[in-house]
Amino acid sequence: MGSSRGDAIPGSIFGVDIASGSPLSKQAPSYALFIISGDGEERHPMVSRQKLIRMIRQRAPEIVAVDSVHELAADRSDLVWLLRQMPPGTRVVQVTGGERAEPLARLARRHRIAFDRLDPMDEAEACARLASRGVGSVVSAFEDQTWIKVSRRRSPGRGGWSQKRYTRKIHGSVKALSREVEERLREEGHRFSIRSVEGIGGYIRSEFVVEADRSLVHLHSGYRGDAQIRVEGVERPRLKFEPLRRRRGYIIAGIDPGTTTAIAALNLRGELVDLTSSRTMATPEVIEWLAARGKTLLVATDVFPTPGAVEKVKRAFSAVLSSPGSDISAEEKIALAREYGYRNDHERDALAAAASAFKRYRNKFQQVERKCPPDLDPEEVKALVVRGLSIDQAISGMALPPAEERPTPPQESPSSEDADHSILAGENRRQQEQIRRLKEFVEELKGELAEERAARRRLEAKIERLMDRSRREIKRDQEIKIREKEIERLRGLLRQERKVNRRLKARLRREKRAEELEEEAVGRPAKVVASFSREAILEAAEQLGVRKGDVVVLIDASGGGPNTADLLIDLEVEAVVVDTEMEPSVEGYLMDGGVPVLSSSEVPVRRVSGVALVDPEDLEGALARWSERKVVRDARRKTEWLEGMIQEYRAERRKDERQRRKTSPE
Repeated sequence: MGSSRGDAIPGSIFGVDIASGSPLSKQAPSYALFIISGDGEERHPMVSRQKLIRMIRQRAPEIVAVDSVHELAADRSDLVWLLRQMPPGTRVVQVTGGERAEPLARLARRHRIAFDRLDPMDEAEACARLASRGVGSVVSAFEDQTWIKVSRRRSPGRGGWSQKRYTRKIHGSVKALSREVEERLREEGHRFSIRSVEGIGGYIRSEFVVEADRSLVHLHSGYRGDAQIRVEGVERPRLKFEPLRRRRGYIIAGIDPGTTTAIAALNLRGELVDLTSSRTMATPEVIEWLAARGKTLLVATDVFPTPGAVEKVKRAFSAVLSSPGSDISAEEKIALAREYGYRNDHERDALAAAASAFKRYRNKFQQVERKCPPDLDPEEVKALVVRGLSIDQAISGMALPPAEERPTPPQESPSSEDADHSILAGENRRQQEQIRRLKEFVEELKGELAEERAARRRLEAKIERLMDRSRREIKRDQEIKIREKEIERLRGLLRQERKVNRRLKARLRREKRAEELEEEAVGRPAKVVASFSREAILEAAEQLGVRKGDVVVLIDASGGGPNTADLLIDLEVEAVVVDTEMEPSVEGYLMDGGVPVLSSSEVPVRRVSGVALVDPEDLEGALARWSERKVVRDARRKTEWLEGMIQEYRAERRKDERQRRKTSPE
């Protein structure tokens, strides 16, 4: 069988044709299967329906092509069941078209594919090759929605001591799986709604409706533990046939120009294709927007006379202008645009213009639908009618076969020649006029482009000046911030220095006063420490200048330990006068360190002008008594040490004696 591939669709394609039996008969159907894939071509002259479904599920082809979907299923419910068995991404294509089917033989002849109509294998191959070129309509039984249900895998049963615990476990599994499904849908970025029925300890069931085609939802039916999940596409009320390879259809453009430009696009059935409005949309953007949505056949406006911007768009597409002849009233605009919906008055006006143009041609479009033969495209016939031909002329003109296929009659009548010549001449004039208008429009666009470029250069220069000024201001602000931080840092240092200065001045005043009192023979100055703690001693050392040879007065001598006593020992103070009793072990530790601890009863402390004073004679006498106590303590400790050594020696001797007795012979 000869073929020419043309623009092929990627992926494997299954061409299927019924070989024997029928889904409607008692005999189970068998099929001829032709496969096109990257590995080559395969022929399977006879496969059962079950094997065909199994091969489709295993190999997941991109397309399953048939000349009629009724060969695959007995009725609609059977077809829906079959489509549910298809892997995600596999499409069933009826190559003969949708509701207006075209004979397979005519399609094959048009695409120069030869096949034997009596051979199922040849028909299957023809279906596959036509689908590979984008011919046919995709059969859709499902909306662009997916239904997901998470429920219990088993019933909790009746009665029993553990029924509630078992029910709670099942409902917890359903809730956990529902949360996983919800998280997965959010990760994939789907919009969805959820409805959950709560039970003991979790959910009885959860249902999700996802606003996405089943092939885009990467979840599969199955179960996990005590919960199960079902994933299905939402069934349509009736089958829908969509073109396998969409072509750009004709559109009616309604335009409302101005400060805010609005555009509405309707197809030739009066359905809304798209609607937009923007303050920044110039004529080139309008043309680009319309070109992306179809072939503009009619350009409509709601005002009279026609604005210049609308004329430019009309010339760009060589479209037909639809002008109302007079301004459309606000009430009529609202009535025309209400069924489509709009966001603002500009979109309403654009919709009203497009809807008014469609309304003007609606009767003729309906006549075209009734009169158009099945082998002709009604859209093309409608386009010719809009451009001025009658319905009969448009149909007869499109029905003429191509020149290479048209049989040459032995004798053609003059009237036929004149008709052909007239049609060709009219087409030629129309194309010449279109070329002329396009050239004019190109020149206009070039002028506008030059103006836009000049304006752009001016704006770029202005932006550069503003950016330069902004950079200078930013740099200045940064320098100011740096200087402010440095000023704040220096202020902090100044505050610290002033604080230290005040402390040193106070210390100097105290020391001067102490020296004066000492010179006046009033007494010997002493440094007062509030408590026997590391913090108090360190603070006094810093503020009062406690140094070697000073007398320290401890107001509260309790609480300190050896570590605190080490501070006084390290300072090498002459004596510590305590108002309260000190821990004996700590007092002994200080005595061992050479720091006398004297009671305030031995050395009374007087305060004159805020300075603590002790009598030098009292201090000298107390130190002498402390020295005597230290000598006695040292002698006692030495005696205790010698006695300990002697006792230890005697114990060792007794131990050695016992050892000799044990080892000497009897």
